[in-house]
Amino acid sequence: MSNQRITTHFGAESTAAEVIAGIDLTGRRAIVTGGASGIGVETARALAAANAEVTLAVRNLEAGERVADEIAATTGNRQVLVAPLDLADPASIGALVARWSGPLHLLVNNAGVMRLPALQLTPDGWEMQFATNHLGHFALAVGLHDALAAAGNARIVSLRGGGDASLGRRRHHRQCGPPRRDRSHQPVPLHVPRGSR
Repeated sequence: MSNQRITTHFGAESTAAEVIAGIDLTGRRAIVTGGASGIGVETARALAAANAEVTLAVRNLEAGERVADEIAATTGNRQVLVAPLDLADPASIGALVARWSGPLHLLVNNAGVMRLPALQLTPDGWEMQFATNHLGHFALAVGLHDALAAAGNARIVSLRGGGDASLGRRRHHRQCGPPRRDRSHQPVPLHVPRGSR
């Protein structure tokens, strides 16, 4: 393994289309979770424009179908598919995994929830944000392991929102030492089901 630093001319202002320009993904298959909104749409659009087969894994099938139709119309790629997926529901994850057939070259873990207005728990008792953003994507990646391995040189890309990043920085600084009286502390509680500790 090399310790050589990888550099690129892309930065925070670069678009998905700019990053993928000139790359041909013909014969490659991708899943984009949360592909019906936000950066999931633009990620899926860029992959489709590069000729990949793209599956939008979404909670809202109607929204997913609208986005898939729009991406197909703007890119000319008719291989934009929609699959139901609720990352907070292990049965939904298992169903997507069971339906998947063949290699998977790229899994983009994009879907997420952030700062829900009230504590919400999954049927299994996990806090919704943690279950969706972390446990669900982990279970999906593990479930699709064989498909990823079959691709030969697959990639998993996991995204997180900017709100999550700033929350992590603030909490990190506050937790690296004794509490400071000159700063207010607003903890974000995490609910862990009994017997899971």
